[in-house]
Amino acid sequence: MTGNSSAPVWTTRSIVQIFNGLGALTVFSVVFGAYGFQFVLLEPPCPLCLLIRVGMIGVGFGLALNVLFGPRVLHYGLALLAAMFGALTSLRQVMLHIVPGTGSYGDPAFGMHLYTWAFIVFVTITLAIAVVLFFQDQFDEPAGPAPAAVRWMAIVVMSAGLFLAGANVITTLLECGIGACPDNPTTYL
Repeated sequence: MTGNSSAPVWTTRSIVQIFNGLGALTVFSVVFGAYGFQFVLLEPPCPLCLLIRVGMIGVGFGLALNVLFGPRVLHYGLALLAAMFGALTSLRQVMLHIVPGTGSYGDPAFGMHLYTWAFIVFVTITLAIAVVLFFQDQFDEPAGPAPAAVRWMAIVVMSAGLFLAGANVITTLLECGIGACPDNPTTYL
């Protein structure tokens, strides 16, 4: 009996690629949710909120690259650096509003403000990537072509990421112009 090496193969690598895609879609959905607050609830994002979005999109792209090109330490490194950037940015915003009497920015969602949720998400992402890195088999070269689900996942996550990156640039320009963003934005330029 001869094996057909051209048939799609489900391996640890392809399963991890799917999980990376689901992770990227989750992170991108958080940014889509922030756009909901921005356009549905009419809450323009503050400068730190815009930087938190950059961190989320960076994490999503790191995970999306794992889907598109296969898991690589470089891609996880990009996602971890973006998560650290986002965690520090969101922690900075939490610290600005933690002192009683300093107020907060925006309405809370499920009892906490979006920047507090963002910090929790970034810490969770960091822990999840650390756990996924224990699966060494994901770095093995593929025995055959990736299953169609992996190829479709790559198209979906890269499309979502590129759309969000472009939307973030456009909406930031509409809010801030080419100068510094206002500390407490209430309108668009």
